[in-house]
Amino acid sequence: MKTRRWFWSGLVIAAGMLSPSARPAPVQDQDIKALIWRYTETEAQLERSIHYVQNENAGGVTTTRHAWVNGAGDLIKVAVESSGPSGRELTEWVSEDFDSYTTFVLTRKETPAAGGETQIDESRRYFVGGNLVRELRKSGRFKPGESLDTVKLPNVTVEPAKPLKDEHAEEERRRAANEFLSRPEKIAEELQEAGPPQSDPFAKVKGDSEKFRVIHGSVSPDGRYAIALGFSDPEINWDGFIDKEYQVAGKPTYYAEDEENVKNYVVDLTTQTILGETGCNYFGTRKRYNHRECILTWSPDSTNFVQLWADKWADTACVAGQIAPGPKLVGVTDLRKLLDAKNHAFLKKHADETQGLSIHVEQVGKDGRIELEVSASIRSGERKGEMLFNLAESVQLRKTAKGLQAEMLNIRRLPNE
Repeated sequence: MKTRRWFWSGLVIAAGMLSPSARPAPVQDQDIKALIWRYTETEAQLERSIHYVQNENAGGVTTTRHAWVNGAGDLIKVAVESSGPSGRELTEWVSEDFDSYTTFVLTRKETPAAGGETQIDESRRYFVGGNLVRELRKSGRFKPGESLDTVKLPNVTVEPAKPLKDEHAEEERRRAANEFLSRPEKIAEELQEAGPPQSDPFAKVKGDSEKFRVIHGSVSPDGRYAIALGFSDPEINWDGFIDKEYQVAGKPTYYAEDEENVKNYVVDLTTQTILGETGCNYFGTRKRYNHRECILTWSPDSTNFVQLWADKWADTACVAGQIAPGPKLVGVTDLRKLLDAKNHAFLKKHADETQGLSIHVEQVGKDGRIELEVSASIRSGERKGEMLFNLAESVQLRKTAKGLQAEMLNIRRLPNE
């Protein structure tokens, strides 16, 4: 059965089709744009995701709960729809990481009105770290037979409520907000425990699946590609690498920090095949281990990517790769090596004077252009935490006869913060 999707217009238009990396300075604006872009990515991934559905009927009201999980096992969207004599209502939650409580929530109500008309009320709420930072509302009445698309209705901005002076009341308000934002994970867990999914595009595809385990948070915008943990040994006893203290959505995670033969692969989730190695050797399938984190930044069309192994003071590895139709891995290149060499020349300092690099990938373009912010800070002593330099850098990926290469286009200083 084809899933009925509720659709509203204006979200992508409001975003100006910007990726989360094309960000202005204010942090909340960055997060809001990232949530808008995340919704667009999520919609593109749904056909390549595992879909759980459950219907319930009570008191003449039908309630349908949905949860979508991508090929890495990450929860990407939850929706609850209800319909009955009093109308229809939909709530959708979308987030890159539901644990962070940085979540986009859509609520839409369709209520029968006099003369066969329909009253539509929508709200779009943007939560950052559990705090409501922006709310947009639309409201209108539609005649019988008229399209219920709200694209032409104006948005009304609702200012977030100020903290209550009564501490107990404020605590209760925050508790209710956290409970609302934790609801998607609870719904997904209940649906997964209730039985098999309605659809699973990966269930009957084996490919190279015994040779890798996908790293959480690494899936491309279209849901097709991801970065995975693997080993150079042909025979792998995955049970020996299960992290018994940490699961994701009831499924095991894997940890191999002490192993010397760790590899990371680019994989095609639709065929479960390995396209090639990334040149990085991140050691687990959790996205984050304390300060150590595997961060993937993809171009909007899922053809170019940067894999960053981040750490507290200095990042361990940074590689870039490109995927061509086929699909096939065009190649990978060591961005960290390029940045080290170019930064030392630009700053006129030796490597031991720069303390190691902290890299933030601002944007990866369809054309292979990569925008980065690169800095270094003092790790110890009286000046611990002081930033030594902060640079904005532009890099271009190029396909050459020798393979994929990265060329530095521009370096400029930014204010130290």
